[in-house]
Amino acid sequence: MKREIIRVDIASVALMYGAVLAVIGLFIALLLFLFGSLFGAMLGRSGMGAMLGGGIFVVILFPVFYGVLGMVIGAIFGVIYNLLAPRVGGVKVYTREAYD
Repeated sequence: MKREIIRVDIASVALMYGAVLAVIGLFIALLLFLFGSLFGAMLGRSGMGAMLGGGIFVVILFPVFYGVLGMVIGAIFGVIYNLLAPRVGGVKVYTREAYD
């Protein structure tokens, strides 16, 4: 069964995109914290390695920043999608009946 998405709810797209980017931001922050600490120890706590592993604030700041940025980008995407979908055609989604 083929269905077409002709309009999206901007708030829900923004919220979902913000949540996805917040999780990605947390993953990146944990990698930076881990490897920044390792390289900071190898470099004698100076230079770029010390900056990357310099505090737990990176683990808090990245997900918040990515989440807010994701919500803004998701809202922009939703508005643009709603403007273009009637003219270009919406995203086609293929579905089938679920059998329990």
